[in-house]
Amino acid sequence: MKELTVINDNFAYAGFTSGTHGIWTRNEANDPPTEDYSDLSSRLGVPLSRIVRPYQANGCKVEIVGSEHGGAGVIADNDLKKVDGLITAEKGLVLSIIAADCVPVYLTDTEAEVIGMLHCGRISAAGSLISSAVQRMKELGASPDRIRLTIGPHICPNCYEVGKEVRDEYAEAFTADLLSRIFTLRGNGLFLDLSQAIRAKAAAEGISSENISNTQVCTCHDSSYHSYRRGSSGRQNLAFIMMKR
Repeated sequence: MKELTVINDNFAYAGFTSGTHGIWTRNEANDPPTEDYSDLSSRLGVPLSRIVRPYQANGCKVEIVGSEHGGAGVIADNDLKKVDGLITAEKGLVLSIIAADCVPVYLTDTEAEVIGMLHCGRISAAGSLISSAVQRMKELGASPDRIRLTIGPHICPNCYEVGKEVRDEYAEAFTADLLSRIFTLRGNGLFLDLSQAIRAKAAAEGISSENISNTQVCTCHDSSYHSYRRGSSGRQNLAFIMMKR
């Protein structure tokens, strides 16, 4: 197992882990929690009933969650279906998402005491996921000029080769100048930088570049993590964040 501490300050704790087995999803709604989630619960000192995971869909839907969602996706079924972002103002509630090359995005506003956890893949990075998350955080009192955004481990642009159709899709969401930063042409290959797309979307929402950081870890390069592009046989990593009590 490999685990990276992404945030650890007086306000929040956040991490990214491969887990021991890389299995975070149960086969049936009434199945027991996976061993990896049980281990995470023990390490965090937080009961499984205080951890939330949505049923992701590589989309742009974001939901505000609280105690009533505790254990959803971990020890119980839930209504958080086709959801790729979670926001909360509740301390001690762990927000989590699974990823195996997509970008985990961590959001914090210490003054408003609001946090968020996003699963941002190729489609979401060009879509409205960041905008939706900021809007939901604002509903809880957050302000874009205070929001700190951390880009977690994900597939880097040196590893993420895509087809021309992807650039055509992104051309509908970004200016030519931004596209030149998001895509790189090397030989006959076109490579996508998801972090640059996320930075652009965050800037459009009023998040300062000074409040954006990147862990600079590639899940495809680092074989300690699970990577879809490298062929990790359905195993995934988990990203999580919680406000401290």
